[in-house]
Amino acid sequence: MRDSTRRTTAFYLMISPWFIVFIFFGLYPLLYGLYLSFTNYFGFNIDRLKFVGMANYKTVFSDSDAMYALGRTLLVTLINVPLGVIIGLLLALLLNRKVRGVGVFRTIFYLPSIIPAISAIMIWKFMFSTNDGILNAILGFFHLPAINWLGYEWATPSLILMMLWGAGGGILINLAGLKGIPNDLYEAASIDGASAVQSFRAITVPMMTPVLFFNVIMGIIGSLQIYLQPILLSGTGLLNTPIRPNYLYVVHAFQQIFAFQRFAYGMALLWILFVVILILSVTIFTTSKYWVHYETDQEG
Repeated sequence: MRDSTRRTTAFYLMISPWFIVFIFFGLYPLLYGLYLSFTNYFGFNIDRLKFVGMANYKTVFSDSDAMYALGRTLLVTLINVPLGVIIGLLLALLLNRKVRGVGVFRTIFYLPSIIPAISAIMIWKFMFSTNDGILNAILGFFHLPAINWLGYEWATPSLILMMLWGAGGGILINLAGLKGIPNDLYEAASIDGASAVQSFRAITVPMMTPVLFFNVIMGIIGSLQIYLQPILLSGTGLLNTPIRPNYLYVVHAFQQIFAFQRFAYGMALLWILFVVILILSVTIFTTSKYWVHYETDQEG
């Protein structure tokens, strides 16, 4: 057996465990869910499935709750992603300075991203408490009226505030991007008389656009799939339904599947979400050539 053949065989043997797991626990459930979305499956009729075509998908667009939840999810994404990207970049700029104890501050700002989601939500739920919450205690110290943070008017801002607390999770990749910017560019700009703001606008931002591009894509994908935060933060009743402003799309899909046993309809909901994520991702990828700067020319 030739060396190239042995290397090829070894390569496929090494990736085979991942590939097998992906086929049986990733690709197969995905395609099977797509198939079920075109049937009348409700959990107990697997042996007598009936093909219903696009009926479930048509129902999604006539479902006022689904459209409301999709609109709220897009609104939260529209606010959360830009703010998260900007805050992550600004924190990275602060933590990129050579000052004493900067490693401690990097740990502090990155810590929220590694705290378990349930623990973080419980912490914020206590902070949002109307009677003994920390935020209302701070307002009381300044003689300001208490706010019902988890009420109808403030539920969505509270959700976004809690999610932005984890914006420091992008610090590592932002720091890596900042470290990759040559100091020669800043020195040349300083010699030409450029101010710190001008250097930031003309050097830092263009050189960081590949990192910002990645953060935007990942932020959109994650934000459109929010489920646990609204459920635990403002969920009430037997179904743990969030308050109406925080009734997001995946929450609606989860309830349709597990609370009402509308499995086929739930699969249709999730596949529509997949299409929305795909469209937004392709749009950003397509437009990236106008605002993402690479050190080497990108052909095609």
